[in-house]
Amino acid sequence: MDTINSYKCPCCGAPLVFLGEELHCDSCDNTFPVETMKEMSEGMAEAGGASKYDWENYEPRSYEDTSDVNLANYSCKACGAEITGDDTLGSTVCPYCGQSTIVKGQFEGTLRPDYIIPFKVDKKAAMAAFEADFKNAPFLPDEFKSKKKIEEMAGVYVPFWMFDCDCDAYVTYNAERVTHWSDSNYNYTKTDHFKLLRAGSVGFANIPVDGSKKADDSYMEAVEPFNYEDAVDFNGAYLSGYLADKYDVSLDESIKRANEIVKNSTIKAFDDTTDNYIAVYPEQSRVSFSNGKVRYSLLPVWMLNIKYLDKMYKFAINGQTGKVVGEYPVDEGKKKKYFWKIAGIAYLVAAVVAYFMLF
Repeated sequence: MDTINSYKCPCCGAPLVFLGEELHCDSCDNTFPVETMKEMSEGMAEAGGASKYDWENYEPRSYEDTSDVNLANYSCKACGAEITGDDTLGSTVCPYCGQSTIVKGQFEGTLRPDYIIPFKVDKKAAMAAFEADFKNAPFLPDEFKSKKKIEEMAGVYVPFWMFDCDCDAYVTYNAERVTHWSDSNYNYTKTDHFKLLRAGSVGFANIPVDGSKKADDSYMEAVEPFNYEDAVDFNGAYLSGYLADKYDVSLDESIKRANEIVKNSTIKAFDDTTDNYIAVYPEQSRVSFSNGKVRYSLLPVWMLNIKYLDKMYKFAINGQTGKVVGEYPVDEGKKKKYFWKIAGIAYLVAAVVAYFMLF
């Protein structure tokens, strides 16, 4: 009987030996089919390999538009934002910091996006969406209900890098399944241990990565999803009445985030196939991308900044769906007044009940 040194027991790690038509572990007394161990060994080798990322080389294009829209550059002295907009916008509040320090200058050109999703939610609808959302916020300061403040929201085309790719992945897990039963004398617990291999292909399209350092990434991710079926080839006419930011997050910086999103999403998809086990522990993973395509796009977002007690509260509204993202403060005065009112009502009810109990 020869020891098979190339295969080790997946349960305890001891060498396996050939016994009959199976591989046997003398240490823990488990047996395994030879073909199963071969497949497992090959899968482990695949999962233990290095991940590979293959994105195409993207060459940004200069802006050359033949539309009738006259553009201007706008710069904010407070936060340093550099944005492009319709030359007829007039006075403008910075959509990123809320300061009215926007300075209008001559249009100097920018990089041309590959496509754009036009605004579907106009300013009136965006304001209505915000007002409907803040109704769910208890003890909201009055500043957030001011029409004058809400009207300062600005429609901004935010730059995004968009990624498509095909993904092949291998992931291995250690898993457990627990069984409980009893007889007249004892309670029993049996724990079965498994080595899992998941392998397959996943396709990704339009993975968005925020291309603006001034736009809060958490807000931009929360305001998703967008319907990319509405995307059209870029034309400067879509900028009429809106602002458009220029990307200042390089493609190389965005690729790191895209790699992270693709890898995590792929592994999550494989994790979802293991939910029939009581416990699952990821062991090794390898994710490889191919046919990676990159595009530069502009996506529609309404932005609003409202200051309260020396803090600026930022809100983003999806310019296509109307989804509202933001954090509301609490007016402590209103909160105390409400609880004092409730306490007063409770005291009055208790007093009435006590009075009737006496008679």
